[in-house]
Amino acid sequence: MTELEQLQASAEQAAALLKAMSHPKRLLILCMLCGSPKTSAGELARMREEGLIDSQRDAQRIHYFIKNEAVNTIIATLKNLYCP
Repeated sequence: MTELEQLQASAEQAAALLKAMSHPKRLLILCMLCGSPKTSAGELARMREEGLIDSQRDAQRIHYFIKNEAVNTIIATLKNLYCP
């Protein structure tokens, strides 16, 4: 695989991740999940399907957490830019 092909594959992977995150409600939930697992509702199933978050059942509660470390990095960057 050439360097250009590797860059193309990385760009496509990054674009897919950003597309999955690109909804205001999802960004809000991801911001709330950064740092520690919390419970939420809404778009969680879709974000789980897209690999952004995962969940863990504890008795009658489901705890959601960010699965993809790139999401943590992107959310931290967005917080620095838009939530000083």
